[in-house]
Amino acid sequence: MELYKKYRPKTLERVVGNEGSVRALQNMLERKTLPHTILFHGPSGCGKTTMARILKDSLGCSDMDFRELNCSDFRGIDTVRDIARTMTLSPAGGPCRIWLLDEVHQMSKDGQNAALKILEDTPAHVYFFLCTTDPQKILPTIRTRCCEMPVKLLTEAEMKTLLERVAKRESITLSDGIMDQVFDAAGGSARQALVILDKIASLPEELREGAILALDATRESIDLCRALIKKEPWGKVSKILQGLQADPEQIRWAVMGYARTVLLKSNDHQAYHVICCFEQNFFDSKEAGLTKACYEAISG
Repeated sequence: MELYKKYRPKTLERVVGNEGSVRALQNMLERKTLPHTILFHGPSGCGKTTMARILKDSLGCSDMDFRELNCSDFRGIDTVRDIARTMTLSPAGGPCRIWLLDEVHQMSKDGQNAALKILEDTPAHVYFFLCTTDPQKILPTIRTRCCEMPVKLLTEAEMKTLLERVAKRESITLSDGIMDQVFDAAGGSARQALVILDKIASLPEELREGAILALDATRESIDLCRALIKKEPWGKVSKILQGLQADPEQIRWAVMGYARTVLLKSNDHQAYHVICCFEQNFFDSKEAGLTKACYEAISG
């Protein structure tokens, strides 16, 4: 089993980072005041759906009464109408029914408007957990009906805690240098960090140093990061872009992590500018969005 699945937290106590949101959820569960609609928002791979699944188990929701839907797969109002019909039924095997709507910002405007009704008239035995990487695309009227839970990327110290915990259990020797490389390549994403760790774990210890450059943070991605920080001519940046094979979103996190490291170590305005240019995800724009962000980074 992949490490990011094997070490996905099963309880809030095992979640690394996001102490504020974790503590708030623990208090709500203890006092039995958990809101029936919660909006988890934050970057990809930082634990939004994991927290929602933990709440499902904490509430004693059975698998029969739990539905996890990716809104990019349906987007329209038909599924919302189906939820409206189903949510009035009593739970089949536990005390509650739960719908986890992932990437809810990709739901169409009509779908979001239809969802307003089910969020307003939620039965006592129903919970809705909404997850999104882009809360600004959600209708304000929906957001006002949600208890918002921001989920952030891991800090360097939190990432070290996570990597040390997993490495100890898997008997993987990690130097401080490797952990720094994993942090930079993952951009603070716990899931991406464990994906990278999974790939280097099978390598001999003496080959792990520098191996990350050949993985998700590809050598070409690192070349792109350096070119953007140095504001190289567009011709050079364009050539690097044409040779990239990784997913645009993975490249975005590599660039963000690299620029963040540069900014923390030096007062480099270009690093700050690069971060600003790469703030928006590329889920919809894909390669075109990546190209646009690069052009803005060296043109500003």
